[in-house]
Amino acid sequence: MKHVIVRAVLASLPLLAAFPALAQETEDASDDAIVVTPVTLHPAAGLMNEHTHDGGEFMIGLRYTRSEYSGANQSGTDKLTDAQVLAAGYAVKASKMSMDMVMLDIMYAPNDKLTLMVMPHWMRHDMTMVGIDPANTGMGHGDMDHMGGDTGMGGMDHNHHSMAFGQTMSHSTQGFGDTLVSASYRLANTPAFKAHATLGVWAPTGKVDRKNANGTFVHYMMQSGSGTWDIEPSVTVAGQSGLIGWGAQASYRWRTDDENESGFAFGDKAQATGWLSYLVDSGFSLTSRITWEHEGQILGHYNGPHNHATPSDIQANYGGDKVLAGFGANAALPVGGPDRPQVGVEFGVPVYQDLNGIQLPEDWRLSVSLGHTF
Repeated sequence: MKHVIVRAVLASLPLLAAFPALAQETEDASDDAIVVTPVTLHPAAGLMNEHTHDGGEFMIGLRYTRSEYSGANQSGTDKLTDAQVLAAGYAVKASKMSMDMVMLDIMYAPNDKLTLMVMPHWMRHDMTMVGIDPANTGMGHGDMDHMGGDTGMGGMDHNHHSMAFGQTMSHSTQGFGDTLVSASYRLANTPAFKAHATLGVWAPTGKVDRKNANGTFVHYMMQSGSGTWDIEPSVTVAGQSGLIGWGAQASYRWRTDDENESGFAFGDKAQATGWLSYLVDSGFSLTSRITWEHEGQILGHYNGPHNHATPSDIQANYGGDKVLAGFGANAALPVGGPDRPQVGVEFGVPVYQDLNGIQLPEDWRLSVSLGHTF
């Protein structure tokens, strides 16, 4: 699979190489045009690498995203009963989970063509498990006493097989995630049409060796990092006509290794999204967006002690396809002179989920951003 992806990337290089020439022709035809894009025509907070800067500009921003998962476990597009999850070999399932990400945006454009970005992440995962085996009527207090709750680095996720029917347990992990470093190259920059290509590299600055108090690894998705060097190219186009803005972006995150130091690798990710925005006035706009996301299942497996009592412990129960609808707004704050700080918010809900194996489906996703250009 990795070789197929590499061949596809190499085959696309001639097309990418032709873009700068096309962009130059477009810009040459409009050298005298004054390019003004109201910041509020940008898509809302849930999208990265969606814009570039003019030479000499510096931007700093902060993003926050929260994703919530709950409800009946799902296989493919079908909801499963607890009896079906139990019949698949799991005595415990996830009943809800939340994921928080805080991202720092630092962007600088050394010239009109190139914009550089660094984006470190901090992440937190909270999960609640529930026992679903009616035959398990309880366990001794000794086991209960050391199961723990919100312990951050450990003290969670162990002895799931001992959880009584209906018993719940919550646990969490937190820490720095991977760091995105990227460069965006402008392909076109006119009042009506803009395009840029971005090459991003994810540095594995997050941990992948977090363990429970008993020495077993936590659930795969509760590691804060990937443990692999990932390459993420993307292409973004956008335009505006009067009060209407539009855009589209496609990206692919390629895991360059089949396993990390803990023995596994998350699946590759592909995304395609399109958006519309409407400028209500000079400082406020509304946005709508539709997004398709695909993620492959986990490759390899933990190379140390780990559990198999829940769907979250099994590599095949990761990844799949989602379609999300997002609605949001951008506002330029009434401070800072002509280059006013911009705040954005976007709320997204899945309208379609086709999940690998058995998983907890996503309920909603909220993103908030704040950025200021100097």
